[in-house]
Amino acid sequence: MTLSLWQKTLATTQAALNSGALQPISTTIETVYEAPFSYQLRTLSSLQHKENDRRIKQAANRSVNPFKPYDPELYVADIGAKHICLLNKFSVIDNHLLLVTRDFEPQTHLLTLSDFTAALMALREIDGVVFYNGGREAGASQPHKHLQLIPVRPTDLPLSNALNYFSATPEPDAELPFRQAGVRLPANIGDIQDTAQWLHNHYLILLQRLQIRHTTRQAEMAYNLLLCREWLMLVPRSSESFAGVSLNALAFCGALLVKNQTQADALKVAGITQALAFVTQ
Repeated sequence: MTLSLWQKTLATTQAALNSGALQPISTTIETVYEAPFSYQLRTLSSLQHKENDRRIKQAANRSVNPFKPYDPELYVADIGAKHICLLNKFSVIDNHLLLVTRDFEPQTHLLTLSDFTAALMALREIDGVVFYNGGREAGASQPHKHLQLIPVRPTDLPLSNALNYFSATPEPDAELPFRQAGVRLPANIGDIQDTAQWLHNHYLILLQRLQIRHTTRQAEMAYNLLLCREWLMLVPRSSESFAGVSLNALAFCGALLVKNQTQADALKVAGITQALAFVTQ
């Protein structure tokens, strides 16, 4: 019997936890209300401060490529002709997957048709959010190109209501409090290759809409991309952090991570909505 991608993910996760290859980062979660928005704020657990700090530093170590070679205990599946699917070794969210190019490509390179094909193959089996941190100022911690997938339904995202206003025309969502542009996917996705081509075309349109200049291979400024079964969104980045708090693509779904309670308190005083607007201005 052939296992689905989700079944392979669950089986690999359990085996990697048992062996110690998977080293999740423990957090506490609180909901922060800033009318009309609510945000999910995760803080590294103080009970495992030293171990969490070690894992965060190792995850951000750019001197070692963790994907070439990759840890075979974190391997989930081949996905498309040019990507492999791995578990995120230092995950904050359970069953966090990485869609990694087999051969090295810089994380600053534009996404290709094969990148969107791999993303769609994953989303076809797992209802969640694929995201891409395009460059260091967008929160990229590793230089080897990879997309990421979290198995969280878009309707369960903190900013789900505001994210639901994208239309068939590539344009900004007026309900969101930060600079962005997006487009709603066709209701009938159909063939993966056709949809991947549609996504790639609209990705280039959104780059132009947001005035993100690029060569044939690389964007001239950092950006985040988020994709689910319903919509595609791009967020231009002018800064990687706000008040010392690093923000990656998931921040624009309303999910943020801080290292300690001091950072959490500072972010709440300054305002999460203000932080999102600041790093995209």
